[in-house]
Amino acid sequence: MATESNPIAGTDVEHARTEEHERPEDWGWHHEFVTGRQVGGWITFLILGTLLTTTHYNDTGDVALIAMMAVLAWGLIWDLRRRRTQWRR
Repeated sequence: MATESNPIAGTDVEHARTEEHERPEDWGWHHEFVTGRQVGGWITFLILGTLLTTTHYNDTGDVALIAMMAVLAWGLIWDLRRRRTQWRR
C-alpha cells in the first residue's frame, strides 16, 4: 500500500523541460567523417591484403579474402565517385 510520503516507483511523472536543447550543429558534429572513412577503408583493404600471405589449409580463405577486398574497394571507389559528382545532381 502506497502512502503519500512513500510513493510507488515510476508513478511520479516528470514534466518535460521547456528549454530548447542544444543542436548537434552548434558543436560541429553534423559533418561526416569523409577523410577518415576513406583512409580507414583503404587501411582495412591493405590489412586484408596482408592476410593473403598467411598459411591457409585450402584456397577457400584466399577466395573469401579476395572477395571481401573486391567489395570493399568497389564501395570505396563508388563513395569517391559519388562525392565528386554530388554537386552536379
